[in-house]
This record gives sequence, structure tokens and C-alpha cells, in this order.
Amino acid sequence: MEFLRTDAIFMEILQERKTITGFLDAVFGFLRRNTDFYHVKKHPNENVGFAKGVREEILFGAMQRYDPDCKLNNLAADSNENDGLYAPPAIEEVEIETEEVDMEQKAVTNLSETTKSCEIITPKNNTRKVDFAANDYKNGACFAEYCWSQTLTEVELHVKLPADLQTAKSICIDIKPDRISVHSRKDPKNTVIHGQISTRYKHNDAVWTITEGKLTISMDKGKEMWWERFFTSEDPIDTKKIDCERYIDDLPEDSQAAIQKLRVQQMEQDIVNNGQEINDSEKNTMERLRMAWDAEGSPFKGQPFDPSVVKFS
Repeated sequence: MEFLRTDAIFMEILQERKTITGFLDAVFGFLRRNTDFYHVKKHPNENVGFAKGVREEILFGAMQRYDPDCKLNNLAADSNENDGLYAPPAIEEVEIETEEVDMEQKAVTNLSETTKSCEIITPKNNTRKVDFAANDYKNGACFAEYCWSQTLTEVELHVKLPADLQTAKSICIDIKPDRISVHSRKDPKNTVIHGQISTRYKHNDAVWTITEGKLTISMDKGKEMWWERFFTSEDPIDTKKIDCERYIDDLPEDSQAAIQKLRVQQMEQDIVNNGQEINDSEKNTMERLRMAWDAEGSPFKGQPFDPSVVKFS
């Protein structure tokens, strides 16, 4: 099980640091040095860091998730709920955009079973006017009351909420391996959205938040692939038009080496075409990177040069 491996790693750190305080100091020091956890977004469209207040929300939710006196412990990563058909849960860091929120909007989920048919149900009235941004449905689709976006490994669902159902305390969010349902806590018949998911995903790791009248559910895909639809009731999108660019830092090390080879090869060609001379440092760099061209595991081995599939950060 996944937690056995992580427990062994954390136990080694705990034994070295001696105390819980020392252990947490090591954890947050790691986050400071190696992640964007402490970066505060200056603009909503910024792709790095978190909006004000989100860090605290994530930490509070993580503590509540494993608190035996809290209902959120039903979502623990070592949950026994697995029908064998869906990919097992994995630890995930989810970037959530929000502003200052009420403490009642902490991630509280309800896993109650629902007997409603798997069809999309959208609110008929009392819906707050919420506009979806282009990034909300990038590589996905946009509808009147909801939209979804995707990368090769993740997918996000964005749902407009009625004005009287815009707090975590007022709604129930039911996330299952094959469906997602959102309805009023006071009146279960008042359904915001309900639908059957088209493709496998890691439902135990789904994370949601409410901000500005919109519910956002983020999840990991079961495997790396492009989805044609989110709910089975949707018409398929044209996956040939998907923006499939990937940053070089997101690729395996052997793939990065091969891509760097292509990058330097192009630079060398540009220098030759422009009549410039190559200095010794550039020559050494190019020589080292050339060695990675035919390395095992290179995704471009034996293929023509096409740098357009990679975006350099």
C-alpha cells in the first residue's frame, strides 16, 4: 500500500528530528525550498502559487481529513473503497484559486449514496451569474451551468451554484468512481448537478472548493490520456484540437536530456545560418547533449526533429 512507503520515509525524518515540531519544520522547509507553496498569487490567472488564504485552507483540510472525530476521515488515502476497476488513489497537490473564504467553506464532503439516474441535472432558477474563464474549459467543453478542463494527467469540473447553495454547509457533494452528484443538504431533491463520469479517475483523491459562486472539483485521471467528454451524456470533443504542449520540467529526466539535445541542435543550426562562431563552452555543451540523442528511453530516438511539441520554461 502507498502509505507504507511514505510512512517509512516520514519515520526516518521523525527519528532524526526527534519531535513533532522538528518534523513539521522539515516538512515546511522542504515546501519553501522546492515548491510554490509560499508564493502568493498577484493575479487570478497566475499559474504559480496560491491565492491569499488558500494555504491555510489546505492545511486545515488536511488536519481534518485524518481527525478521527471529523467526518472527513472517510476520505483518507488508505480508504478501503475500491472496486478493483479504478486506479488506486495517489497523493496529490492541487492548486486551488480562491479569495478569503468563510471557515464554513472548508472542504467537507458527503459520500452518501444516491439513487438518481445518471443524467445531467442543472439548476432551473436562483443561479448566481458566474462567467467561466477560458482556462476553466481549456482542452474541455463549456455549457450553460458547468464546464470542464483537462491536462494529460488531471481534470477539473466547474459548476455554477444557486445563490442559496454557495457554502460547504449548504450542499452535499457525492464523489463516486463512476459519477458525481451535488445537491442541497436540506432538500436532497434539489439537485445542482448529477452525471455519470465517462472515464476512470482517482475518486478518492478528488478535492473541491467553493469560490465566487462556483464549485470546482479537481481530480487525477486514472491514466494519462485525453478525455473526449466528462459526463457520458455530452457530445465528444475533437481531441485533435487539444493543446497538448508540455513543459520540459514535467517530463522524465531521460526525455529532458533528449529534448535539450534538440534544443542545442537547433541553436547550433541557427548560429551556422547567421554566420556566428561557436565558443568552446557552447561546443562542450552541445557535445554532452548530443550523447543523449540516442539514449535508451529517449522519446525522439529515430524520429525527425519537431520541437513544437515541447514548451520550454
